[in-house]
Amino acid sequence: MGLPIEPDTYSIDPAHSQLGFAVTHLGISSLLGTFDRFTGELVVGETLANTSVMIDAEMASIHSGNSMRDEQLHGANYFDDVANHPTMQFRSTSITESRGEYTLPGDLTIKGTTLPVTFHVTYNGAAVFPMDGSTRHGFTAGGAISRSAFGVSYDVPVVSDEVKLSLNVEFVQPAAHT
Repeated sequence: MGLPIEPDTYSIDPAHSQLGFAVTHLGISSLLGTFDRFTGELVVGETLANTSVMIDAEMASIHSGNSMRDEQLHGANYFDDVANHPTMQFRSTSITESRGEYTLPGDLTIKGTTLPVTFHVTYNGAAVFPMDGSTRHGFTAGGAISRSAFGVSYDVPVVSDEVKLSLNVEFVQPAAHT
């Protein structure tokens, strides 16, 4: 069985999607951020074995709501090294389904290091976008990574090693997306 979507190639609509992250600061609060520029593709096959997902995020587009923090995040010692590693990339390796919930393992590359990560995905359904008549498919996904495993460290232990990643995306057929 595959996704409840017609086999085809779909792209993320960035105007109606969000790629975010959360870390814990001093163990007492959560700091949230987003990537403002990213692309992605969902290739739906006849079965889940023939279905794949890829997402690329521009590291320079990281936005945490604090310009000083964003500058730190762009540096070589923190979440990304924008000058040498301009994108974060995810490529699925498989997709499985159980009781309407999907598991999406794949390879995540940050700062030149590629490691396996698993996202838990929910299909939110389909809707027709009245502005252009295209059918949209909504998904939410979440997972967590260890930033130190990707070589993302900082000498002062004020931010958690665990980084929670979240995706809220609408996929649309590229021909219909303007």
